[in-house]
Amino acid sequence: MKEKICEKYFQNKVKPKHLSKFKSETPKGNTIEGYISRKPNQYLGSLVITHITEKTGKSYDTEQFVQSFPKIHYWDKRHQLKSDNGQVIYHCQEKLDGTCLILYSLIDDMGRQIEIVPKTRGQAVADPHIQDMFRLIDKKAIEEFFKNPVHLKDVLMFELFGVLNKHEITYMDTYIDINLIGAYIDEEFLNYISIHCYSDFDDFKKPDSIFVIEKYPDDNSFSVRWCDENKKYNKNNVTTNDKFPTLHDAIQEVKVMLEEINKKYFEYNGRRAIEGVVINGEYINGGQMYLKIKPKDIELEARQLDSVPRRFVLKEVQKYFDEFGSKVPELYEVDETHYVKYVNRQLSEEFTYEQIQDPRTRRRIKNVFMEVWDSKIPPQSLQNICDDLVRQNPDAGITELMKIFAKSYPSKKSQSRHVYNILTAIQKRQ
Repeated sequence: MKEKICEKYFQNKVKPKHLSKFKSETPKGNTIEGYISRKPNQYLGSLVITHITEKTGKSYDTEQFVQSFPKIHYWDKRHQLKSDNGQVIYHCQEKLDGTCLILYSLIDDMGRQIEIVPKTRGQAVADPHIQDMFRLIDKKAIEEFFKNPVHLKDVLMFELFGVLNKHEITYMDTYIDINLIGAYIDEEFLNYISIHCYSDFDDFKKPDSIFVIEKYPDDNSFSVRWCDENKKYNKNNVTTNDKFPTLHDAIQEVKVMLEEINKKYFEYNGRRAIEGVVINGEYINGGQMYLKIKPKDIELEARQLDSVPRRFVLKEVQKYFDEFGSKVPELYEVDETHYVKYVNRQLSEEFTYEQIQDPRTRRRIKNVFMEVWDSKIPPQSLQNICDDLVRQNPDAGITELMKIFAKSYPSKKSQSRHVYNILTAIQKRQ
């Protein structure tokens, strides 16, 4: 089965070992089953749905491919944009700091839409806490798009961001919103120009274009131009009149300009303004590729330290909770290293094996994970927790109660001594 799926839907660019089986419930109570790709390439997070059980009880086999948002790469030997003879225009759009949200139509055995399903990179159906935020979004343009039968098998990719979905960058003027960052139409990814010219996307918000990298047919060099229509960072406008011999050199200049934007913003606001930019451009070997560019200082910080700084760890831990939020307790009980493996994979894009395996990094990952987990548990005093433990386990001694506490509240392990003292006091009263 997996071999057939890899050949038919993934052109053998995904191996059977990269496919994980899933069974998920959609927002409207339908159940879908199938396989999801874990390969970090253009098929990262893509699905093949093989079975549907509708809320009505109707159940049937199916085969529906759902393209996810591809892996965004840094420029390296394997991942480069086309820059040969002819005109080159690459728009550098703001890399919004939130959660990648992919929307697709779930199709029944008669070829009709059952519902519009939101998913994230690692899940076939977005976690409930992501769904809760998505419910607050104005979906008129989305519903109009998917209402058109020609878009039944198409996929839209958004970034879900704002104060409600805070990561590293704070968007004080946005409570929660989505911007269109990609579209898979008629089995092809649309490039930047196509998305902006496609009339069906006129009512969709899109990330700002901060810079444009250009080269014209009669010119042998590249230039980096500030987008005049961008008003978000106009107070932090940085310009360059230099010409660059290669696209790679122009990209290095963008890194420097992003650093300058953040420096100017930091002077007045005490925080970074922008995480980076993304180019939706033409891959050197054909097809579309997303290339990410981050500020120069962030890149240097990743290279110069022996261990991984806390803020980088926090970012990846937050992504983990974006993907697995409601499933974290269950995953942790089955495998206490599940989150560690996920975070290590994410960090490996920017940090070396030695930096990730440094004892300080390993301790930092565990501590940050527990802090984030604890912050997501509804507030409850230790006294109330102990009272509940004793009430629910009246015949258990302190040793047994401590075991139950450790299993039920792993993120509060650092407070075990206080719990022990409270349980001892309760026992004395009895």
